[in-house]
Amino acid sequence: MANDQKTLLNDEILHFLYKNASFQTLEESAQQQFIAKFKEDENFVEILEISMSLQEMIQEVEATMPKMQDKDFLLTQQLQKQYVKEHTVVEGNVYFVPFQEVEDLFSPMVVALQQSESMMEFEAFCKGTILPLFHLCASQKRDLLIVPFSKMVQQPIAFKNGVITLPMFERFINAGGTSDAELVPAIEQALAIFEADSIGNGRDLMIITDNQYTDFQALMQADFEGKLNELDIDVSVIAMSEVDFEVQPIPFAHKVFFANE
Repeated sequence: MANDQKTLLNDEILHFLYKNASFQTLEESAQQQFIAKFKEDENFVEILEISMSLQEMIQEVEATMPKMQDKDFLLTQQLQKQYVKEHTVVEGNVYFVPFQEVEDLFSPMVVALQQSESMMEFEAFCKGTILPLFHLCASQKRDLLIVPFSKMVQQPIAFKNGVITLPMFERFINAGGTSDAELVPAIEQALAIFEADSIGNGRDLMIITDNQYTDFQALMQADFEGKLNELDIDVSVIAMSEVDFEVQPIPFAHKVFFANE
């Protein structure tokens, strides 16, 4: 009977998964371990199916993120010189200069993911929207940090260079929230991450919310816009409801996308 059981990860879903650069970075044994872990996980399959069905939206979201071009200077000349000086290796009278490493430097991408009780019905949709960011970060060799928040901010779920690790990904898939949500502590956590970032190139903050957070007045009183501009952070928002966003907007967002209601 077990041999007749059809895996939830059909060929179309597997093809989509294998196209993800984050998944491609894994060794074959790690890929098989990953598939074995999640092949009958209905929550994971739903997230993948949502990602596949949101291709048009995904492309729009990806278009808001910086793209690496062959002729782009990803750092200012001053920062390039400083980095090369600090990382040049000398052997005898031969100097090894890490120019390729300079090209690949990119600041982390931070996703503040609301996981309150009111967001439970959108959980699969939100995680399905995040999944393509693994591909983007792996392609750009940048860190992806997911900051779940409700009443409290949870410890960031970190993916170095966008590479999937099984324990962290399992935490991401299974993470859920209860109670109300407060947005201010999540933004403060994101700012702390970017303040510790020494690269300073392409800092992106994505906030995923239903705009039903309970600290709207504190958000309005906080001087986040000045700090975000100082750190050159690009802020995008995926909001579950345009109506709720109008009631409790995020005024410093550069781009806002609305989920289909």
